[in-house]
Amino acid sequence: MRYKYKALDICGNEITGELDAEKIDDVGNWLTDRNYIVLNISVAPIQSIVVKTKKYLRIPSKQMNFFLIQLSNLIKAGCPLLMSISALLKQVSHPALITLLKEIKENIESGKSFSEALKTHKEVFPPLFITMVEVGEVGGLLGEVLERYSYIYDTTYKLRKKILQAMIYPSFLLIGSLIVVTFLLTKVFPVFIEGTQRTGNQLPGLTMFVMQISNLLSHHYLFILITIVIVCFAFQLIMKNPKGKRVVTEFITNMPIVGNVLQQTQISLFARTLGTLYRCGVPILTSLQAVENALSNVLYKEAVVEIKESVSRGESLAQSIGKHRSLFPESIILMADVGERSGNVGEMLEKAGNIYERDMEMALETAVALIQPTLVVFLAIFIVIIALSMYLPLFDIVKVVG
Repeated sequence: MRYKYKALDICGNEITGELDAEKIDDVGNWLTDRNYIVLNISVAPIQSIVVKTKKYLRIPSKQMNFFLIQLSNLIKAGCPLLMSISALLKQVSHPALITLLKEIKENIESGKSFSEALKTHKEVFPPLFITMVEVGEVGGLLGEVLERYSYIYDTTYKLRKKILQAMIYPSFLLIGSLIVVTFLLTKVFPVFIEGTQRTGNQLPGLTMFVMQISNLLSHHYLFILITIVIVCFAFQLIMKNPKGKRVVTEFITNMPIVGNVLQQTQISLFARTLGTLYRCGVPILTSLQAVENALSNVLYKEAVVEIKESVSRGESLAQSIGKHRSLFPESIILMADVGERSGNVGEMLEKAGNIYERDMEMALETAVALIQPTLVVFLAIFIVIIALSMYLPLFDIVKVVG
């Protein structure tokens, strides 16, 4: 059921909004947890319960990064929220972002808080951002919170962009290699071997093997395409199944080079996000829940769930992380322990996140440096095999003639 509420925030400003909950007490607890003073809670009118169909907004990462950085700078400079959004509306040019800002502005002008306005666009804003904004509104630290989240998003955006850029050349090289090999097998090799077969001599084993591959590609390409489609569809079904997704993720995570890059990425995101939430004053259990939502690796998400359960039972954060040494290195556990002893958990975890981000970049560079020569060797070996399969019959003919 949807309830309508009216309350006062920590600064005495009146806020109104609507919230879906099983009972009215849940709404009151939700407001109390955020230090709001409850004025009134009632069942929302029927017309507000009807869900209106709205257009799905897709904001490119580059545009979202610009929005977050500019908004945090304006708020930190002392510019009011509505004035900041109005200023951004004059700067942005992307249609979806303009629509988004207009709707957020209208919601705020109608009496909703910034976090409530963001919740109407959960397809755009992740739970982590909404949680941090709620904390910033309650504690009067909206500018600082936006600055910290914009830093997280900007770092993640640059990291994702760096990974994509690093993989461009290897991807083109792999595609080019496959095109060259396919062309040699389907166009060049059959023509060359056709003349050799007329001599009646028995073809060498290597030539027969390559000929089978050539015939398969030339005459059964439709079967190959259907097989590829079936394999891709089966892989998607496996990834939708929790157990299947876990097995695949565990296999990829344990791979020598790719797995190292993925682990470094998840560790860096875990440490930086948790450290930022700590420094913003978000409760530990809420912070861990937000971190769980931010992570993409199933193994790390499961580990964070168990860490959250351990912390809720009274264990320290360092002890809880220490139970998952296969995923988290000793340095993270040590820095969490030092941070808890000194009262600087957030700062220590943010430093750890920066360290592992640099390690991830080095691991990525190493992976790319290994992939490129591997693909070149892969192409060279295929060309040598095809060349030998083509010229070995000629050598046999020369021996017979000689």
